[in-house]
Amino acid sequence: MKRILATVALVMAQPLLAQAPAAPVAAPAAAAAQDQAHQELRATKDRLVAALNAKNVDALLAELDGDVRLTTMDSVLSRGPDGVKGYYQKMMVGSAKLVEDMSIKADPDELSILYADNRLALTTGTALVHFRLATGKEMDVPLRWTATSVNRDGKWKIASAQFGADMFDNPVLNASQGLTKYLAGGAGLLGLLAGWLLGRRKRTA
Repeated sequence: MKRILATVALVMAQPLLAQAPAAPVAAPAAAAAQDQAHQELRATKDRLVAALNAKNVDALLAELDGDVRLTTMDSVLSRGPDGVKGYYQKMMVGSAKLVEDMSIKADPDELSILYADNRLALTTGTALVHFRLATGKEMDVPLRWTATSVNRDGKWKIASAQFGADMFDNPVLNASQGLTKYLAGGAGLLGLLAGWLLGRRKRTA
């Protein structure tokens, strides 16, 4: 009789056992893995900024993926580390360089969005870049950026990045508009001077 009662009790308990929630074993591990990914991504960003500010090209290239694509604020696309190096040298090295010096401060908008089991990350943010051009002019340019990072063999590398400035309100545009006004004013002054000279010639003829 006892065996029959025990069997009945076990059968009745099966639905209740099936409904019991599983112990949350994977959640803490997943959260820890994501937190580690975010820490590593922050470290990658900090190394990139430090390399740019120190003009350390080798350190900069070391953070890039072999198939990196970089689009700069002048709409130039650089392919691969060699392409990025060539663009950097054109802008900042040699007698024909356009930029004498620059420094950047970059901040992400929020934590990176992680994909593919924490092996792919999408990050957006803002940056403030101080330029000292080869002409001697200095300006601060606010930018927005988007970067995609990929984790290869346990190390994060930048796979793509794009920088953009406000095309309607930025120091470069303001400077060019100022130059246009200056040239227009100069052209107007020259026109008045030419008209005065022509009128004088007619009067003396």
